[in-house]
Amino acid sequence: MNRIIIPLLWRLGILLPLLLLPWLSGLDSLSRQLLFQLRGPRPIAESLTLLAIDEASVDPELSEFGRWPWPRALQAELVARVLELGAQRVVFNIVHSGISPYGIEDDEAFLRRLKPWLDRVVFTAHLVEQKRDGMEEVQLRQTSIPDVAVGLSNTVLNEFGVVKAIPGLRILRERLADFPPPYPAPLAHLAAGINAADGIYGIDFLGPAGQLPLVTPQDIDNLGDGFWSNQVVVFGATAPTLGDQLETPFGLVSGSEVLVAAMSGLLEGRGFREPEPLVLGGLLLLWTLLCGWRIGAGSVALITFRHSLILIVLAAGVTVAAWSWGWWLPGTTLVLAPLLGGGIRTLAQYRVENVQRRFLKSVLSSRISPTLMQDMLLSGQEMWTQLGGRRTHCVVLFTDLVGFTARSSVMEPEALFQLLNRYFEAIAAPVLAEQGLLDKFIGDALMAEFGVPQHRGEREEALAAVRAALAMQDNLSALNVDLEREGLEPLRQGIGIHVGEVIAGNLGSSHRLEYTVIGAPVNLASRLESLTRNFPEHPILMSDAVRTLLGDEVQVESLGRHQVKGWPEPIEVFGLIRLNRP
Repeated sequence: MNRIIIPLLWRLGILLPLLLLPWLSGLDSLSRQLLFQLRGPRPIAESLTLLAIDEASVDPELSEFGRWPWPRALQAELVARVLELGAQRVVFNIVHSGISPYGIEDDEAFLRRLKPWLDRVVFTAHLVEQKRDGMEEVQLRQTSIPDVAVGLSNTVLNEFGVVKAIPGLRILRERLADFPPPYPAPLAHLAAGINAADGIYGIDFLGPAGQLPLVTPQDIDNLGDGFWSNQVVVFGATAPTLGDQLETPFGLVSGSEVLVAAMSGLLEGRGFREPEPLVLGGLLLLWTLLCGWRIGAGSVALITFRHSLILIVLAAGVTVAAWSWGWWLPGTTLVLAPLLGGGIRTLAQYRVENVQRRFLKSVLSSRISPTLMQDMLLSGQEMWTQLGGRRTHCVVLFTDLVGFTARSSVMEPEALFQLLNRYFEAIAAPVLAEQGLLDKFIGDALMAEFGVPQHRGEREEALAAVRAALAMQDNLSALNVDLEREGLEPLRQGIGIHVGEVIAGNLGSSHRLEYTVIGAPVNLASRLESLTRNFPEHPILMSDAVRTLLGDEVQVESLGRHQVKGWPEPIEVFGLIRLNRP
């Protein structure tokens, strides 16, 4: 069942972000705001100037113009002066709707002063949506002057009420459908002299409030010759006390500064666009296929994780790069597709591999020494997978059953197998308890080493070997009690212990490796074990080298010098009596 469900789940994980694309746009908005903050401020277009009504301009104690609102005739005088000094165009980011608070005479003076310049002045309209008495009321506030350029100053907000774009013509037509045409164009496009398109135009914000250089009305005539030449001038309020503060990626910014940022992007060919639906659909299809291909190619959890991580980084990188080039991509969707799909498949593979690892560990732990397996797992070295060995010193213990060959020849195979398992269970446990290495079982013999692959010092390893040998004898005695109770003959074993230099490592072929030790000490330990047949009262024999290491730690009996097969000179042999300390 899992073979069907898991592939469906991780593929669904890739597809799910695409299905939730409209609901993920809020995360895209947050990420774009963060990109603005990381990028920081940027300069205004050289051909743009903000003629700002700041706090000082409306403070009666600091300004000659008095409190806001100023008479429209005064506003016209300021704009006309800028045009006389060479400005290319002036944009009123002030809505002049209805009759002036100063009376009809003020409106007449306003029009009279601007009449020579009307073809170079852009007026502002604003669509106001408000609820009154439980009903939504929509008003289009704009100048009543006929035959002049009027642009709509409304913007497009994201899901969190943050300005993100200028509405395109299609959105304007929808918003103004209840009003008679002709409809005003987007103010930023009209002021910049650029035709608007149907799609929205994302604003490339220039920075936080106060970042833009501005000119106050008091300084119009104090800026030197040529300052106003060919400038597109935005005349509007920046003072927070006058309202018109909009939330942007850089915090609250005046509407005039937002307009300047939009115009600056238009004049310099910057700003943000969204791919056409057909193009976006093709992009998402290709991305889905790529994610499915790479995530599905991972044969194990680690490879799947790496592929998924590469795809996530690629999606984030492409999204940021596209943003820097002026394109909005659905980055959240692109990132979540490999994150969910790859995450589901990685976890599923990890679970399967974890079960397999536990099973393999349980199999290995019953087939190789736990000491050896622990060293393999902790070291993580390639030496465990390669042929070869290294020189080292260790204590070799060799044990064999006395007279068991004749006995095994008359036993049923099943009974023989069972008896050997009981015997090896009894004598293997002491080796493991002393952190020895169970090297191999050979018929009814066992070979073990103390000091490989980790070495605690020759004296400590020799003591461990002696303690293990004594414990083997105790365990064998307990087993013999059970055997006699079952009507079976008891078992006798001989044990030989020697210390010396060996080669420890992997022996065999590249297809079948076995960790073992080889060298003269192995042969001598085996010969010592064989000598126990000559000394039935001493089942544990050790070499002079071991006895020298242990000193007064053990009580032994010298059994003289003996010539053993394969050894050039007679060796002195000692029978172990007891350990002088636990």
